[in-house]
Amino acid sequence: MNTIDTVVADGNEIFRYGLSSILSGQGSFNICSEIDNGALVLTAYESVQPQLCILSFEMPEMDGIVIAKKIIHRYPDANILILAHNTDQKTLDDFLDCGAYGLLHKSAHHIELIDAAQKVSQGNRYLGKEFSRMMTKEYMRLARQKKRHDPFKSVTKREKEILGLLVQGLTSAEIATKLYISPRTVDKHRTNLLKKLNQKNTASLVRYAMENERLLLGK
Repeated sequence: MNTIDTVVADGNEIFRYGLSSILSGQGSFNICSEIDNGALVLTAYESVQPQLCILSFEMPEMDGIVIAKKIIHRYPDANILILAHNTDQKTLDDFLDCGAYGLLHKSAHHIELIDAAQKVSQGNRYLGKEFSRMMTKEYMRLARQKKRHDPFKSVTKREKEILGLLVQGLTSAEIATKLYISPRTVDKHRTNLLKKLNQKNTASLVRYAMENERLLLGK
């Protein structure tokens, strides 16, 4: 059976030893290097060229996130699993920004650690249970916020019709003739559109409509 060459980096000797023991005990992981200093991880990675690199978020000399960015910059296909002390939004945001494949909290069960390590070593994404719940909650919050503040919902069918004609370059008089309404009515609808979509003038209104054509014009 082929083993997964692995580099393990953590500043705590006991945790690092336990982590390595859990993985090597599975028989599918070959611990090539154990590192206790963040500044030495990149050099070790370049030397070993592992299939998996496990980094702690907080490391002496250099944080895991910074290390991950440096490794990925040189080796875009690097499989990196980051272990975090905290389960806050900043930790999640930093992880998403660095480009690593996996994020797991240090309190995770050893079975989840093995599962995460195997998946990340194969180039798959993995988000620990706590962080996955955070992502779901944030997604739902943003979805609700978007639903509450969606400007398109307040635009009437007639306003969409007029906006579509404005995009085509028609004047108020031409729109009025085409829709059999007065130019004053057209101007009133245009004023309503400016307010609803928070635009300053007709030019910005048309540009906004073009950028959001499918949603606004129903195409």
